Amino acid sequence: MSRSIQSHAPPPDRGPAASDPADRLIAAAVPVFAQRGYDRATVREIAKQADVNVAAVSYYYGDKMGLYRAVVASIREQRQREFPTPAFGETPPRETLTRIVQTLLSRMLAGDEEGFEAMLMMREMQSPTPVLGVLIREYFQPLFVVLCQTIEELLKPDPALENTAISLDSGDSAQDGDVVTQLALGVVSQCLYYRIGRPVYQQLIAAETLTKHYDAQSLCRHITASTLAACGHFDILQERDRLEPIPPHSNDGRTHIESDGPDEH
Repeated sequence: MSRSIQSHAPPPDRGPAASDPADRLIAAAVPVFAQRGYDRATVREIAKQADVNVAAVSYYYGDKMGLYRAVVASIREQRQREFPTPAFGETPPRETLTRIVQTLLSRMLAGDEEGFEAMLMMREMQSPTPVLGVLIREYFQPLFVVLCQTIEELLKPDPALENTAISLDSGDSAQDGDVVTQLALGVVSQCLYYRIGRPVYQQLIAAETLTKHYDAQSLCRHITASTLAACGHFDILQERDRLEPIPPHSNDGRTHIESDGPDEH
């Protein structure tokens, strides 16, 4: 028995975007692809949700894969506009790291209120299609490169401070030892957990503590501080207290950590 799909598309008579069949197809396709997955989703179901003729999929996007590419691109481009990749070298490495963590958290926590966008992106990573290669090159890699460059700078000893660099084996560099990439992936993993692990930690941690210490800004400070500590910059508690808050991105409230998305069953 097939389950019903929660509609993400606006009704045909609501707003200027609703009058464009191409936009309506994109809006309708997000929850269908998110809940069904690419293989099980059908253009007929998407067209029905969008209230357009099924031939419109071929007319605007060529085929189901063309529509899927457009859906993923629309999510990626919106996140890149709202949360752009910080530039390397424009600010001190500590501040750059804070901005990178903020960007990662914002991109992961942002989305439609129902959570379909995040669900679709997670599906793509867990069950890759040919779209994943483009997603990595144009979305994940630019931010990851800046993150690695920043961590590499943070691993360098600071002559003005004692014990401010990670200790590596003799003759081993941070790059040769994969320390940079491992630390960078650790940052990404921490941010990702607060997206996918929310149903678990919301039951493990008291509501008062969640409200006080698990908002996006608090998580940003904690992840940044733990990364600085891993790079040899004092200890995590000192770093967390020293960090200056970064003003949040202006995103019309799309970054939220309080509400859960739909269960994926």
